[in-house]
Amino acid sequence: MNYPTTRYILLQLIAPCLLWGDRKVDKNVSYGPHERNVIDVYWDSTFKNAPIVFTIHGGGFKNGSKAYCDADTQKLYLDKGCVVVSPNYRLIKHGNGVGIKECEIDCAMAVAYIQANAKKYGGDPQRIIVTGGSAGGYLSARLAYRDRWDWPEDAAHKPKKLHVVGWYGDSPYLPPYAIKSVGKNDPPGFIIYGQREHPATPASQGHDMQAQLKKQGVWNQMVYVKQAGHVPGKQVLINTRSRNAEVHKAFDAFLDMVCHQKGEPAGGNVITISRK
Repeated sequence: MNYPTTRYILLQLIAPCLLWGDRKVDKNVSYGPHERNVIDVYWDSTFKNAPIVFTIHGGGFKNGSKAYCDADTQKLYLDKGCVVVSPNYRLIKHGNGVGIKECEIDCAMAVAYIQANAKKYGGDPQRIIVTGGSAGGYLSARLAYRDRWDWPEDAAHKPKKLHVVGWYGDSPYLPPYAIKSVGKNDPPGFIIYGQREHPATPASQGHDMQAQLKKQGVWNQMVYVKQAGHVPGKQVLINTRSRNAEVHKAFDAFLDMVCHQKGEPAGGNVITISRK
């Protein structure tokens, strides 16, 4: 019997790594006039016309930062051949005149900046996927399903359209107007909610959003996690040590569809799992 040599075994272990070039990061890139108008960009030197994924932090519009895009999040999307962008945006503080609308426009300006500068990172400005948790889920939904933007005078880039092709929300805050903004031919949506949600993000919002997506003929998938609290996606999908195989498989197929135009997986149902 012929046994594999040590050299053969080592080549098998390192071969996947040879598919990638140098993974790079550009920190605190300014996209607007305010000190929190900055993004971190992660990419691979081999990327050419790669899809671009935004990961938008939550925190009730009052807290949080772009550090939400942790190592597991970066790996999930980089391994899928995507440029990853994590923005800061202005936060609501007492007396500073910032409201949710300002948080929205900041995130829209971040997307507009990347559309204008995608080639620098090997990205495709026509294929942008927006994701986020909680308040970040709301902001990413607005980027996906809001048609018009009133750009401020000091915005460096004022595109007529944001080229969003997919949306993922982890316990997204979805008031009725955000749900009703979904129209025909809008981007597919993937949603995760826990059973023990924050009062502002009951799982009923996910069911309502899924119903609206269905009504408009838009591809959709919802995951409901029993015994889980707020933003369970970090545990059941993002974290490499605790992710659920069924959810990861479904999300991987979603990314294949929206990022790489590979097929159209079955959707429209609710995947129900239990927290580990």
